[in-house]
Amino acid sequence: MKLVDIYTKIINKEPYSDMGVFFEDYENFEEIPLVSRYKRLDFLKKEMSNDKVSEVLVGMAVFVMSLIRIMEKIDKGTFYAITFTDFDDVDERSVIIPNIFVYPEGVSSGFLDKVEKKDRKVASREMEEVKNSFRNVGGESMFDFHESRFYDSACDEEIVRVFVVPKVEKRMVGKVAHNSRRPSLGL
Repeated sequence: MKLVDIYTKIINKEPYSDMGVFFEDYENFEEIPLVSRYKRLDFLKKEMSNDKVSEVLVGMAVFVMSLIRIMEKIDKGTFYAITFTDFDDVDERSVIIPNIFVYPEGVSSGFLDKVEKKDRKVASREMEEVKNSFRNVGGESMFDFHESRFYDSACDEEIVRVFVVPKVEKRMVGKVAHNSRRPSLGL
């Protein structure tokens, strides 16, 4: 596998090939998938198992989150996380696709507190699948993992979303300490 192939066959065809997409003024949350078409993964699936393809995508998501931190000019209170929402074939060991979750002013609105409050205390199979991928790329310790579940009557199914949130980085701003949801790289 060549890194240039990942760029030309995946990243170049996605909206985040221009990182400015993460800094737009969204009215509500936005979830930008790392791969919007499964077919774009075919070249990776020829070289490795689905589990390894998932791990490549998780590594890409960690990289993109690091770039967001570097490129963010001012801390507008935007909440960033890696999310996973498509678990339909998780039992068949299919590829799990990460999204980059962008919630304007999510930090100041207490969005994460709401997610943490609703988080299940027992790890689901979906949560375990996500954690395992992060564990295998050495990224589990850099993130907190939360799960959101709700029943959507419009589609008559349970919606599962796993949030992978960069560890809280305590910083002082003036005399007021606040939590930053920026990735802490531990450097």
